[in-house]
Amino acid sequence: MKKQKQEEELLQSVQELGAEIIDSERFRAAGAIPHHLAGNVAQHSLNVARESCRIAEWLNRHGAKVDVKDAVRGSLLHDIGMTEKEVFRSPSWKKAYSHTERGAALAREEYLANDVQEDAVRRHMWPICIVPPKHAAGWIVLAADKICSIRELLHR
Repeated sequence: MKKQKQEEELLQSVQELGAEIIDSERFRAAGAIPHHLAGNVAQHSLNVARESCRIAEWLNRHGAKVDVKDAVRGSLLHDIGMTEKEVFRSPSWKKAYSHTERGAALAREEYLANDVQEDAVRRHMWPICIVPPKHAAGWIVLAADKICSIRELLHR
């Protein structure tokens, strides 16, 4: 019961911090784009945002100073570049690079992402992309993405 309440609280936090993104036409369209074999880009991004929120809140309870909003927004936007047809249709090796660059541009242009959020989107594929995140929120998004990707692949 306690765990279910915590999950509900995390989801509520994600929805509050990322409402503008979640309610956008592009994010809703991401629900139709397949991702990790059995899921879609929107659901994966929501999973990553929930995990990022959990990690950021845990770190803050233990003395860190992480902006939870940056982690959640960076998570919701981390794969937004996949919504571009030329990116989605490209080969996997190319997509690993192109979705981060296109996603960072979309995050800035359409969602007014700040530097921290844009960096999280651009660097979440490290070490495939050779430059690591500059900020704690970026490292959180990177870790949450890998955790969720593994969960999604195991539970498909």
